[in-house]
Amino acid sequence: MLAIIITEIEKLKRYAVLKAGVIVVIFSVLYSFAPVLANDGFREDFPIVMNNILRSNCINFFPSMIVLIGGFIARREYTEDTLKNVLTVPVLIRKLLLGKVLVLFFLTIFFSVLSGLLGIILCVISSLSNVTIPLMIEWITRIVLGNIFLFIALLPITIISTFSVDTVYVCTAVGFVYGFLASFEWAPLNFYPVKAVLILFDPQCGVGYDFLHYSKGSALVALLIVFCISVGLFIFLKPTKKLKKVKTPKKAVRAKGW
Repeated sequence: MLAIIITEIEKLKRYAVLKAGVIVVIFSVLYSFAPVLANDGFREDFPIVMNNILRSNCINFFPSMIVLIGGFIARREYTEDTLKNVLTVPVLIRKLLLGKVLVLFFLTIFFSVLSGLLGIILCVISSLSNVTIPLMIEWITRIVLGNIFLFIALLPITIISTFSVDTVYVCTAVGFVYGFLASFEWAPLNFYPVKAVLILFDPQCGVGYDFLHYSKGSALVALLIVFCISVGLFIFLKPTKKLKKVKTPKKAVRAKGW
C-alpha cells in the first residue's frame, strides 16, 4: 500500500490538480477575509476570521473540491489508458482505489494546513487583534480536524466518484449542494453530516438561536454512520471497468450528382 501511495503522489506532479487545489484554498481564505475590508463599523478580530475560514471550507469550497480531486485522480487512469498496465503488476483495482482515497486524505490535510496558515498571515499583516500563538495553534487544529471530519462526511460521494468515474462531475455538483445545505440552521440538521462537522468544531454554530440545540453526541453518531456506509460502499460497489464512449454524430453523406 505504501508503494501505491508514493506512486500516486509522484503522479500528482504531472497534473494541475495541486495548483487547482491551492487556487481553491486561496479563494476560500480571501472569501473569509473579505468582511475585514468592509467599512461596516464592525471590527473583525483573529478568531472571527479563522472561524469564517473554517465555515467557508466546510460549506462553500472543500466539499466540491475534495470530490472533484478524488474523481480526477481515479479518472486519469482511464483517460490516459494506464489502468491496464497497472493491473498487470498485479494490483487489485480496489486496492489501487484505496491508495487514491488515502492520497486524497493527505491532500485534504495539506490544503487544510495551507488555508489556516494563509489566514494567519493575512491576519498578522492586517494587524488584527487577538493574534496570539495559543489561538493560532487552536484554530489551525480546528481547521485541520474540521476538514478531516468533512472528508469522512464526504466519503460516500467520494467513493462513488472514484469507483464510477463517469459520475465525477455529477458527484462534484452533489458535493457542492451537500456542503451548502449545512449553512442553514435547523434542529434536524443535528444528524446532517456536514453540519455535524460544524457542530463539533465551529464554536459559533447555532449561537444566537433560542430554538436550536445542537448535540455533539448526535453529530458524532451521524459521522460514524456515514463512515460505516462508506466502508459498505467500498466493499460492495463495483469499480468502473472502462469509460463510457461518447457517441460522435455521423457525418452526413452527400448525394452524388446534381
